[in-house]
Amino acid sequence: MNVSLSPQVYTTIICWLLFSIIWLWQRNKTKENVSTRTVSQKIAAFSGYVIIFSALYLPLFFTKGTVAESIIPQYDIIQNFGVLLCVCGIFTSIWSRLLLGWNWSGGVTAKKDHELIVTGPYRFVRHPIYTGFIAALIGTCLVTGGIVGIVITGLYIFGLYAKINKEEQLLADLFGDVYSDYQKRTCKLIPFLW
Repeated sequence: MNVSLSPQVYTTIICWLLFSIIWLWQRNKTKENVSTRTVSQKIAAFSGYVIIFSALYLPLFFTKGTVAESIIPQYDIIQNFGVLLCVCGIFTSIWSRLLLGWNWSGGVTAKKDHELIVTGPYRFVRHPIYTGFIAALIGTCLVTGGIVGIVITGLYIFGLYAKINKEEQLLADLFGDVYSDYQKRTCKLIPFLW
């Protein structure tokens, strides 16, 4: 194996399992969509998660000299920082998801009686679930270090940027000036920066 099953690796796996359990538990606790997601959209979303998580942990199953090789040195300081990012990211995503509650949607769609949530991490960033998810992905990449995971994470972040822009437009259409004011006092994704 290229990457050992260290306590740091186990910690990231536990974080992602907790994330998955919460998401599965909450999946049907939402308001009715104004427009429904198609089966192909749901399959694409699920497939995306499978690809991401497979890519992140490839270095556990392949030896050096393969495309799955770990390229980040396995120094404790790097791994511990990765674990910190992963834990904080998962915590932020779960907290944000629970605050969003019945207004959450896997796709970019309005809910009936949609509410704008501006408490908790939503006071600082408009998309804290994504902020946390990205932090957890980067943290896991630091722990496992695989080039495939790093590339997939980069592609995911790029794709997420397009999704965020669609969500911003939807929320601006739904909430008008209220959302415009909210945009002025918060960052899009990274607290205090962007």
